[in-house]
Amino acid sequence: MMKVCATSTCQLSVGTLIKKGYRAICLILMVSLFGACKSVHRLADEQVQVELSAEDARRYEYYFLEALRLESQERYDEAFGMLQHCLTICPSAPSALFKMANYYFFLGQKDKALSALEQAVASDADNFWYRKTLASYFQTNREYEKAIAEYERMEERFPKKRGEILPLLVGLYNHTQQYDKVIASLTKLETLVGKTEGISMEKSRNYLLMGNSEGAFQEMEALAGEYPENAYYRIILAEVYIDHGRKEEALPILQKVLHEEPDNGPAKIVMAEYYRAVSDTVGYLAMTDSVLMSDNVDDDTKVKMLLQLISEKADSVYLNQIIDKAMSRPQRTARLGHLCVQYLLANHQGEERVRPVLLRMLEAEPDNVQARLQLLSYAAQRDNIDELIDICSTAIDYNPEVIEFYYYKGVGLYQKDQPEEALKTFKKATEQVTEDTSTDLISDLFASMGDLYHEQGNFSEAYLCYDSALVYNPSNLSTLNNYAYFLSEEGIELGKAEKMSKRTIEEEPDNATYLDTYAWILYKMGRCSEAAVYIKRAIENDPTQSEVLLEHADKIRQCVK
Repeated sequence: MMKVCATSTCQLSVGTLIKKGYRAICLILMVSLFGACKSVHRLADEQVQVELSAEDARRYEYYFLEALRLESQERYDEAFGMLQHCLTICPSAPSALFKMANYYFFLGQKDKALSALEQAVASDADNFWYRKTLASYFQTNREYEKAIAEYERMEERFPKKRGEILPLLVGLYNHTQQYDKVIASLTKLETLVGKTEGISMEKSRNYLLMGNSEGAFQEMEALAGEYPENAYYRIILAEVYIDHGRKEEALPILQKVLHEEPDNGPAKIVMAEYYRAVSDTVGYLAMTDSVLMSDNVDDDTKVKMLLQLISEKADSVYLNQIIDKAMSRPQRTARLGHLCVQYLLANHQGEERVRPVLLRMLEAEPDNVQARLQLLSYAAQRDNIDELIDICSTAIDYNPEVIEFYYYKGVGLYQKDQPEEALKTFKKATEQVTEDTSTDLISDLFASMGDLYHEQGNFSEAYLCYDSALVYNPSNLSTLNNYAYFLSEEGIELGKAEKMSKRTIEEEPDNATYLDTYAWILYKMGRCSEAAVYIKRAIENDPTQSEVLLEHADKIRQCVK
């Protein structure tokens, strides 16, 4: 295969950079494989081109294809050299210039990249992708006026692409605060796609930014007039009127919509805004009640209404009353209940207030994890183990992938003196482990299994579980303590036990249980003087003066004597 090389320095830079994983936006653009080589003289964006001879065209095609083949094999240095050779055959070849621009971007040689890109555009002004890449380059580099100028030229040259170009111009005009041009571009876009809410709202916004409130109103009026059967557009118009001091014009629109559609939630919300704007408290509260109590208003609208009341810091007594009334109704989803629970918890409301809302949520969504976890928390706080197990069992039926429910059920079964059932539950939990599962939770699962195996006298399985627990969480202090103590009781691996126990007292130097374990391990190792120091500290930090601790202290004192 013929190899045409660039300088060794360029080869090294291109290959090294690309192989290190650098990526440029330009390289993902699809471009035409070939561009006729042209000697270009530009006049008013027109081109005069000189075609290559048949022989030179064949040579150019060969080297360009070879460059693409080498690039596909990640042999970037050689591809770069082939492109350079293409340009020796035809210096104004747009396809080679465009590809070279990509490589220069890789190398961080922006000036060369821009020059090559501009030459590519000059050589093939009708190539949409070349010009869009150039405009994107200017935009990325915050040369907004140049980007705008290029997109404006593209709009003229590519009329069939206006639907793609005009939104880009709208964004740039907005960024440069050319609000009149935003409106003009949106008007052009309307001729392509028709009048839409998004376009009308954006035009209205820009009219307001220009201080032209009348233009903003006319735009929304035109939208409502374009779709007279669409109540939503009339509601938007009414809201614009209210927001800009023309409340008297909003009222008949809203009244007409609600006469036609008595359960129209958005209309009710805007009507509530109207009542608030005219200081009609009775009307405002009646409309909020109407929204939240209706079985025909969708949950999104109810959530919006309640959020508005909360953000306005409405009276807490009234809010509690409206929550009770709203949640007394059948719920289609748990969305409103979720917001109510958030509000109640944030305001330190107790279980008696929150629990009924949680139950309503579960009626609508039996698989709602957050609601069951909150109920689980309440059962645990009341130490109601039977309820805790029942909640977890039901939750597992609906959410078998949620490991927390297995864990707490296992803990509950253990407390109910059902170790075999607890162990089975923990094992089922480990079957649900995924890469997204909390490593702390997995560690606690294995630790609990270890404790159960140890109680059954199956020490080898217990220690395997402890080892697994510490793989997932090397800082699981209770596991480190238990594991170390059990090893010392067997009189095995005392060095390992001492290291694990020492870590616990380094983390919690005043924990009497951890100090006792460490002292006992030192005693087992024959380091009685050291053990005496730590057992003394354990006694000082244990107000209960547990029987085991005192027994250990007595044996350590005898050892020191």
